[in-house]
Amino acid sequence: MGDRRIRQAVLAERYEFTLHALEEMDDDDLTETDVRQSLLDGQVVAKLTAEPRGPRLVVRGELKARVVEVVVRFLPSGVLRVITVYLVRSDEG
Repeated sequence: MGDRRIRQAVLAERYEFTLHALEEMDDDDLTETDVRQSLLDGQVVAKLTAEPRGPRLVVRGELKARVVEVVVRFLPSGVLRVITVYLVRSDEG
């Protein structure tokens, strides 16, 4: 459902973060490395197609004791845009 294309974009460093994604990462104490790892190791769990700007994909990844979801969209240029990031669950103390 897009896992391979997402991995290729990340490995080629053809991705960018929205300001909103960066703010959410900061709020949840997540780094760019955390998000990269989630995109590389995670799986697409939803495809949101009713979007005027094109479909969004929700990628769920696990980082030690945390489960993270990353919402992304491919731009017409092929660049992967990270729209938002959030913690689904954290088992850290």
